[in-house]
Amino acid sequence: MSITEGEQKLYENTIQSLKNMDFENWAATSFADKQFRLVFIKTMSNLIQEHCVRHEVELPDDMLLKNNKLAKSVFEDVLRDAFKVAVNHPKKRASQEKAAAKFKLAKPKELAGYGTGKLAEFFGVSVTTINNWIGEGRFLWEQENGRMVKVVRKTPKEKIKIHPDTWFDAPSGVRYQVKEVAEAFQADQHEWESSKQENTVSEQEQIQLYLDHFKKKYNGEDFNAVFGNKNWDSMTSEEETDAAMWSFFLQRISDEENTRD
Repeated sequence: MSITEGEQKLYENTIQSLKNMDFENWAATSFADKQFRLVFIKTMSNLIQEHCVRHEVELPDDMLLKNNKLAKSVFEDVLRDAFKVAVNHPKKRASQEKAAAKFKLAKPKELAGYGTGKLAEFFGVSVTTINNWIGEGRFLWEQENGRMVKVVRKTPKEKIKIHPDTWFDAPSGVRYQVKEVAEAFQADQHEWESSKQENTVSEQEQIQLYLDHFKKKYNGEDFNAVFGNKNWDSMTSEEETDAAMWSFFLQRISDEENTRD
């Protein structure tokens, strides 16, 4: 789910407001804001997709903003998925470490080092952050006598290379070698590509799966038979959510067919 610059600013301002409010009032105020709820759902969803393969059809922003029942349902799913990722993360980490053995980096004499762009990719941060870390002396080289020295630029604009055997002092206080991050990144990429090849389905196939789900749920009846003549105000919250999502996916199929015509 893409997050616009305006949404990024809204999210940051809302987080900053926590400094001047107690947690209970901040939570009540923040989550009463539809725009913040939307950005929060997008943020959580994107984080989840970083850790597992998901092939869900994105819902339009206006749908999540206007339909509180649907937004609540999506939010519940996101929270459950986030919990599953947290529970399964140790298992995935073990799998990554096993896969990393297949992607051992070149010996020191064969690899001069990584540029800031490659490091940013490995660490999942911006090049600016990497440059800031270099300036803060977070990258350390271990000399033969065991003494650690900071990796620094000789001139402000020098294009620096960081060797995989270089140590990194993380902001969390943990120290590890750059090659560990590179190997974990490569293993994760391999796992992602393998899973994608095994599980990839087209958007149209995914939509059809949703439509089949709703039809099965309502005993084989089509949308019009179930909700065509039903008063929206008389629906339960579950029916209201199902009707909104079902009609949305039907419209997507219709739009796709019209485009082909």
